[in-house]
Amino acid sequence: MGYKAASGATEDKTFSWTGLVNLIRPHRTELDIAARPSDGLIVFSAIWGLATILSIAERTWALGGEVGIAIAASQWITLLACLALIARPRQTWLLGLIAAAMAAQYVYRLPVISNNQTIAFFMNSCIVTVLGVEIVRNRSIAIDRDEAYERLRVVARALLAVMYFYGIFHKINNDFLDPNVSCAVSLYDPLARPFGLDQNIVGRYAAIASTFIVELIAMVALYWRRFFWLGLILALMFHYIIPLSAFSWYMDFSCLVFALYVMATPREVSAGLYSTVVALLRSLPVRSPGNAALLTLVALLIVSTLIVYFVAQGYPPRAQKLLWHSSWLVVWAVVGGATMVLLTRAALLAMPYSEGYGNRQPLWLYLFPATLFVTSLSPYLGLKTESSIAMFSNLHTEGGQTNHLLLNPPPYIASYQRSLVRIVDSNDGYLRRIAAGGGYEVKYELARQLRDKPGAWVTYEENGKLREGITGKTIDYPHPSFIESRFLAFKPVDFTRPKVCTH
Repeated sequence: MGYKAASGATEDKTFSWTGLVNLIRPHRTELDIAARPSDGLIVFSAIWGLATILSIAERTWALGGEVGIAIAASQWITLLACLALIARPRQTWLLGLIAAAMAAQYVYRLPVISNNQTIAFFMNSCIVTVLGVEIVRNRSIAIDRDEAYERLRVVARALLAVMYFYGIFHKINNDFLDPNVSCAVSLYDPLARPFGLDQNIVGRYAAIASTFIVELIAMVALYWRRFFWLGLILALMFHYIIPLSAFSWYMDFSCLVFALYVMATPREVSAGLYSTVVALLRSLPVRSPGNAALLTLVALLIVSTLIVYFVAQGYPPRAQKLLWHSSWLVVWAVVGGATMVLLTRAALLAMPYSEGYGNRQPLWLYLFPATLFVTSLSPYLGLKTESSIAMFSNLHTEGGQTNHLLLNPPPYIASYQRSLVRIVDSNDGYLRRIAAGGGYEVKYELARQLRDKPGAWVTYEENGKLREGITGKTIDYPHPSFIESRFLAFKPVDFTRPKVCTH
């Protein structure tokens, strides 16, 4: 029996975005209970803790002291704090401790080449600053969570916008648009291969186009509240799927993005997400929702590890690192998928969103995303090519030339990228691999690496002249200043065209 309009009523066939959404939005249930908007900070804390755990899990060698006792001790303390934060996400001081520890590690390890760790550094620095300001202002370690939430969400949204802007801008180059070498295709192929579509030219171009479309919609929707739900859904699906390609360890990056989105959503979405998550966790036979979350995560990791190792018995031996990666992929598939569904559900339930973004926040908050924005221009300025949100973009700017379609030639303000040398031979494994591929290095970067490895030597060609057995003491390049040594890092240079996809 269908629905019948009242007698005499005129059917309204006017198109409505809200009407379209109503077809797919969920219905409210007993899971949706009242919550404060700032309770979104609680969910953010738990997801931020998981993102940090995933970052540590990628580099388990650091826990063993391979990069120094100080880093190992800091990693262990951070790991334990993350577990505690998942169990007790209301303890904002734990969030501050983790943020301070990770920010300090980042500064200690400079220059850092990881883009997602750089984004995390700016958010961690903001967390430390915001909480620190609250402590000083209130003269107490008791944090005004509402105030902290309002300030952090401004920065989280802006960091996402900067990330998406450069995620688009850096990719506007000839090689990313080439279906034979595009990094979009490198991610598409592993996902399409089981279906026999990895060589499909339509699928490859669709992967390239969808990258631009998804990131553009996601960026615009961050500040267009009416369509925030659309950008959120596309972004969550995009970042959920990327790690499943297993092309690299993307889980910490995607989890980081999920956490930032929890903060960037309209307040009523954060509140709805919190109430739903708490209600679901309370349905488990564990007294505390936080303990339920932690025990679920640990149990899931144990089960996924057992499954991976059991399945691996039917195949040729695999490296332990690959099995470890696969175990965490199963965890991500479940936890990331659940987070995506619940956050999407909360966003649809809360529509239409209330107007306004709240009280005006201090301008100094924008220093964090503004600094990230400026430093990410560095490849075109002749400065660093690492840690500039140019990951998997096929971009090159070295040697005074670039494949970018808008900034060609690159407007250098520094000459670092002009001095290139071709690596011929070395006793260092990393440099030997570059030599085997006929690769080049920015001379500054080569000098930095040699000085960091006293026992290393290299033979390289520069301007047609062969220089053999060069060490950190004999290389004819000025010793970098403290600022240079801490902030400049350059990718290996490959002049093969079209440029293949690298990190």
